[in-house]
Amino acid sequence: MEKPIEFGTYIHGLRKEKKYSLKIVADKLGIDISLLSKIENGERQLQSHMLNGLSELFDLDYKEMQIQLLNQRIENEYGSEPFFNEALISLTQLGQENISSKK
Repeated sequence: MEKPIEFGTYIHGLRKEKKYSLKIVADKLGIDISLLSKIENGERQLQSHMLNGLSELFDLDYKEMQIQLLNQRIENEYGSEPFFNEALISLTQLGQENISSKK
């Protein structure tokens, strides 16, 4: 499985690339500068409701960002569990069965 992106580092890189200040990005997300700084430094997690503002500000695909955020959260929470990979495979198979039964 591809390692999920770390959103703090990712946002920091995007912000620097576009030469946006912390204030510009924080205002778009509706948060204060100190919270954005903590997110960029990995001290706090990005919240799902912030994805829309990020996708608009940086012209990114919202769906792909949400998938990456969920991947990161699942990996961070359960990645060290001994049967993590087996659980993902089982979940994937269950999802495919649900999709097939709806057709």
